[in-house]
This record gives sequence, C-alpha cells and structure tokens, in this order.
Amino acid sequence: MEQLKFFYKKELSSYFNTPTGYVFIVVTIFFNFLFFFLGIFDLIPGFWNAKVASVESYMNLLPFTFIFLVPAVTMRIWAEEKKTGTIEILKTLPLTEFQLVLGKFFACWTFVSIVIVSAIPLTLTISLMGNIDWGRTITLYIGSILMAGAYISTGMVISALTREQIVAFVITFFISLFMFLSNYYLLVQHLPAEFNFLIGFFSHSFHFSSFSRGMIFSGDLLYFVSFIAFMLYLNVEIIKKS
Repeated sequence: MEQLKFFYKKELSSYFNTPTGYVFIVVTIFFNFLFFFLGIFDLIPGFWNAKVASVESYMNLLPFTFIFLVPAVTMRIWAEEKKTGTIEILKTLPLTEFQLVLGKFFACWTFVSIVIVSAIPLTLTISLMGNIDWGRTITLYIGSILMAGAYISTGMVISALTREQIVAFVITFFISLFMFLSNYYLLVQHLPAEFNFLIGFFSHSFHFSSFSRGMIFSGDLLYFVSFIAFMLYLNVEIIKKS
C-alpha cells in the first residue's frame, strides 16, 4: 500500500509539475463560470435569469466539460509512456499492473475532482443569497465525481491502445460525445419506445440525471461503479499485453 500511495502521489504531482495542469483547471473553471452566469441558449438558463439559489446549472455544464477536459488529461496517461518507452520501467517497479492502473486512475480522478469541487466557494456564496437545497447540491457533487470517473476510465483504456496522444484524444472525445448524446432525452426520443431504455441506459448523462434531481438510486450507483471497474479491468489486461 505504501508503494501504491507513493506512485499515486507521483502521478498526481505530474499534473502540477508543468503549467499545463494549471491551465486546464483555470480555463475549465473560467468557461464553466461564464456559461453558468450567462447560460447556453435555451439548454441551460443563466443564473440571473433562473432566479433560483442553486448550482444545478453549473453541475449540468460538467457533462459538456468532461467531453473536452477528460480526453485532454487522459490522452497522455499510457500513450506517452508507450511512446517514450518508460512503460517498461514502470513494469519493473514493485507494483502489479492492477496497482499501476489504480495509481494512474485515482491520480487523474483526483485532478478532475479538483475542478468539480472548485465550485464549493460559488455554492457557499449562493447559499447566502437564498435557501439553497443542500441535499440536492451534495448529490450533484457526488454524481459529477462518479461521472468523471466513468469518463476517465474510458480515456485510460483508449490511451493504452495507442502510442499517439492526439489519436487517443480524438477517439476519447468522440466516445465521450456519444456517451453524452445517447442520453435518453437527447438522441433516443425519436426511436421506437422499446429501444429508448436500452440505449439510454448506456449513457453516463442518463444516470447522472437522477443525481441532478437530488436523488441517489442504487441502480445509478451500481452502473457507475460497475462501468469504472470494467474499464479498469480492460486497462489492466491491455497493459499486461503491452
């Protein structure tokens, strides 16, 4: 466990050893705050127009954010190691492939979670303006972090399949976009009813919708945990064969 903890800290620090990590955080927070207050057409109302003491609009922006942010932060996780040959050095460490995958996953998940929890000061400020629904707000944070983990685990699998970061970014971007657009409410509403649930079930944003309503269903929790576990399993198998 000590070796895994050290590897996790090393991977997490790599996001902050260069200006890139800070740029990701600042740019993401800036645009999230901008669209939170201004809104996005009729999809997400601006905070001042909604006239509701809630960060729901901010959290509903996160699926859009993950489509761009997650591919950018996961594309290098394995692709860079394979291209530079350092993956062979990693395999000489007293860590199993499963521990290597876990260390990288939790480091990246922590980094993206920092972007999510950066909205806490905004939440506290809004709470001073009105009676904020803390139960719903907390579930929004929980759902957002779980959804981030699902996107990250997918990005890691794609990164492990290629040596080129740009290729990993493009593929992860389109997969993330599909996972968002396959939401029951966006893509499948014009399909026959019998296909609605089946297609919508495999959309991250579909399962996030219950969290955005302030409810935590065991089925949605199981979906995210199972999806992440399956992607990490695939990641381990790919690394073993690399």
